[in-house]
Amino acid sequence: MNKIDYLYLAMLHSIWITHKKLHLIFSNKKNYKEFYEWLNHKILLKYWFLSNQAFLILDNKKNINIENIEKKLIEREVKIVTFFDTLYPEAFKNIPNSPFLFYLRWQINNSPKIAVVWSRKISSYWENVVKNIIPDLSNYFTIVSGWAAWCDSFAHIESINTWNKTLSIIWTWIDLDYPIKNKKLYDNIVINWWWVISIFPVWEVWNPYNFPVRNELVAWISNWVLVIEAWEKSWTLITANLALDLWKDLFVVPWEIFKKNSIWCNNLIKNWCAKLITCTQDILEEYNILSKNIKNTQIKFSDKIEEDIYNMLLLEDLSINELSKKIELDIQTVLFKIWFMEINNYVKKSSWGKYCVC
Repeated sequence: MNKIDYLYLAMLHSIWITHKKLHLIFSNKKNYKEFYEWLNHKILLKYWFLSNQAFLILDNKKNINIENIEKKLIEREVKIVTFFDTLYPEAFKNIPNSPFLFYLRWQINNSPKIAVVWSRKISSYWENVVKNIIPDLSNYFTIVSGWAAWCDSFAHIESINTWNKTLSIIWTWIDLDYPIKNKKLYDNIVINWWWVISIFPVWEVWNPYNFPVRNELVAWISNWVLVIEAWEKSWTLITANLALDLWKDLFVVPWEIFKKNSIWCNNLIKNWCAKLITCTQDILEEYNILSKNIKNTQIKFSDKIEEDIYNMLLLEDLSINELSKKIELDIQTVLFKIWFMEINNYVKKSSWGKYCVC
């Protein structure tokens, strides 16, 4: 589908046609440009819009400026990824009300991801925890966080400072630098070719209803969740509880029992809902991953591809096709590398056709 057609999809989204309605209207991959140009009250009623909603959408259409939207998309090199595109994460497809589209800066990949979530009222203790854990953790996983001032920002900053991958899921449209104090960080993420995602329409500003939606996306796209801090009634608990509902492993950092901002962290540990961690190795050992310092003394990889394959197989058993997709290489190259790794007794093929580490 060409860029012009995607531009009209962004316009449909901007005049307040919701993700749910976009799924209904374009279930058969219809032409966005054609639908936009023929849009009228009768067509909207056909798709179960209320009459007042239809009039509001048509009024929005009269006031929208296609040149401004196109300029914004081009200036920030924003991709529009739909439910039908190969870039659309499988994790998002499993969401009960999955977004029909999202706006993306750069190109997200299939690397293992861990969400780092915590409250805004950051203390010096938690800041030190992040500085000690995140740099090492980001050597193994893409750090996912929600772009909030202070707390989530530290997770992104520590990842960037160690030249490792980070993914920010924001609660405004992808063009808005909010909070403004994060503008420099936003630019650094993009300059380093890491990723920013938003499901909100053009010029959508922040509002409290966007936070739980953002948190839900963070939980769904991540393989695991690390809770650094959680006050009572914190948004962090939305992500933590959803991770538990999805049977995703939850890790928590403990602190003093008398501190209000550690009550929920300690309770998650006490109730056997999460694993207590004090360093990166506590997470790695859960998946039998050797730290890079140990691994490098035991295994001599011929190149980075072999090391990436090995790290993938430490997390889960995979077929050649699955490895090819996750590592983003052609099957022949992966087969060639696997063959040498089998000879060196680094990996082996199981009886059901998948590869695992020896």
